[in-house]
Amino acid sequence: MGISEYFPVERWRRGRRSWDRRTLTGMALMVPALVIVAIALIYPFLGAIQISFLNIGTNEFVGLRHYRWLIGQDVFWAVVGRSVVWTVANLALQGAVGIGIALLLHRHFFGRDAVRTVMLIPFVIPSAVTAISWQWVLNASYGPVNEWLLTLGLLSTPVNPFSEAELAFPTVILINTWRWAPLVALVVFAVLQTIPREEYEAARIEGAGIFSEFYHVTYPHLKDSLLILGLIGFLLTFNIFDLIWLLTKGGPVGVTTTLPVFIYEVAFNLRNIGRASAVSVVLFLLLVVFVALYFRQREFKESEFA
Repeated sequence: MGISEYFPVERWRRGRRSWDRRTLTGMALMVPALVIVAIALIYPFLGAIQISFLNIGTNEFVGLRHYRWLIGQDVFWAVVGRSVVWTVANLALQGAVGIGIALLLHRHFFGRDAVRTVMLIPFVIPSAVTAISWQWVLNASYGPVNEWLLTLGLLSTPVNPFSEAELAFPTVILINTWRWAPLVALVVFAVLQTIPREEYEAARIEGAGIFSEFYHVTYPHLKDSLLILGLIGFLLTFNIFDLIWLLTKGGPVGVTTTLPVFIYEVAFNLRNIGRASAVSVVLFLLLVVFVALYFRQREFKESEFA
């Protein structure tokens, strides 16, 4: 009895050749995407690192001077803290509002399909239109919100929240939540459609209330999707520039200045591309550290996406 009967050498070789062909085909299909990523992301980032070590005006190598300036700026650390508050507040509000809307839409009522369609309008409106619309709605001179509040006696004088230091930051957070909560609601609603009705019926038989039903039945099904949404939402929200700039330009007195806005101000208002590039590199490193810590979470490791 030959060895080929116990160990099919030819079959193994054919399988290896077929596996090699599949691997090479897959790698070849990935090459265009990798090239696009390299051109669009990696090359500009390497360029930013190079510029952060230069004085662009004289093309002189200045080493770590821009980074030393950055670390010594109290305003930079204040902006970092504000960016964290901005991101966490947005994620918390968007999560609460989005889940609440999804739970409401999960119930059957007349006009539910129309509500689902209208719900997505804030998400699809461009940032410029969103900013102009809210500036009109909240305008102190002719905005309808001030008019209603004055009529109801809730205000004695008109207020423009974008020019008030105490109101500007919360107002921008609420507007951004209004814009992005529909996306959270859409994802959560899609997951809710996959939960078997039998699980809710069993929970009700056991006497579970609304909150207990959500925690023991709904949340376990949502957990994996919320983990992914949290990661993507953090990265996107931390990097938001357009809406903040269009609404407040980082003011008043810098209370709405986050890191992306700070980079723009350093680059174009202070006209120092080297320092702005240094801030960009630090921003990238902060996000990399966050992603690394996020993936090390026990919940993420136990997730089916891990």
